[in-house]
Amino acid sequence: MGWVIVTLIVIAAAFICCVLYVKQIAKHKFICKECSKEFNVNWRMILFAMHYENQYEIRCPHCGHVGCTVKESE
Repeated sequence: MGWVIVTLIVIAAAFICCVLYVKQIAKHKFICKECSKEFNVNWRMILFAMHYENQYEIRCPHCGHVGCTVKESE
């Protein structure tokens, strides 16, 4: 029974770490590849978005393009 509790604690800790990381990413501005406008996103949109390095598949609020958007480098 002890291993179940430990497993649940590890899973909860991993989920909390993911949410904190995604909240940091959501603070950056994103640029749409289609219309080149900058926008911010909600962290919940990023949590399950497909991504590769700095590219995320998020819907642009300006033009509605569903494609990879690039995080602005700082």
